Amino acid sequence: MSEGKPAGGAGSSLPQAPLEAAEIGALTLTQMSAFASALIADGLENPSSPLRKPALATVGAGGLPAVRTVILRFADEAHRTLGFFTDARSPKVAELQQNPRAALLFHDPRCDMQLRLSGRAEIRVGDEVAWARAAAPSRRAYLVTAAPGTLSPGPVSGLPSDVEGIIPPLERLEEGRANFALIEFRVEERDMLILSRAGNRRARFRLEGGREAASWLVP
Repeated sequence: MSEGKPAGGAGSSLPQAPLEAAEIGALTLTQMSAFASALIADGLENPSSPLRKPALATVGAGGLPAVRTVILRFADEAHRTLGFFTDARSPKVAELQQNPRAALLFHDPRCDMQLRLSGRAEIRVGDEVAWARAAAPSRRAYLVTAAPGTLSPGPVSGLPSDVEGIIPPLERLEEGRANFALIEFRVEERDMLILSRAGNRRARFRLEGGREAASWLVP
């Protein structure tokens, strides 16, 4: 697993604008799969890309859906996994520990492409490898004194006063490690949608018996 690297084997770069008639008409399932990989790769390579911040959906309290934005940190296409950092006290951690089923949504408005991933997530609290790769500004977030979502009498960052507005020394940052967790998402199905004035295209790539079965779908 690597940080800030392409997901690997994309075989296609993302277009700068929505596909037109000739391009849409010539699409193959192989190209649809390549675009799905390229969306993830762009999210890793480009900090300003909208693909760097997908939406993660979980089964919340009482079976209700819960969704929030997460930041893509890792991707390993060979093992079909993606990684995200989170506070171990956050509701999504409890939700995933109760029910590991989850979904991710990537959308690129520049080329009108959408990728939905469904699978299972594993929580690794205090993961050593992920913590070692987390930059100092990211580590500071885990010094927050109360759990995310805790009621507050006013707008606050939640950070202790000694680290508010600064990046503290590594020794101080280390104190947040107990609140740090890695969400490792294992992909079981990819749903790739391309929007175009010439006609939309949609394909599904589902893991079946250790292999990925590809199918066209009506958009």
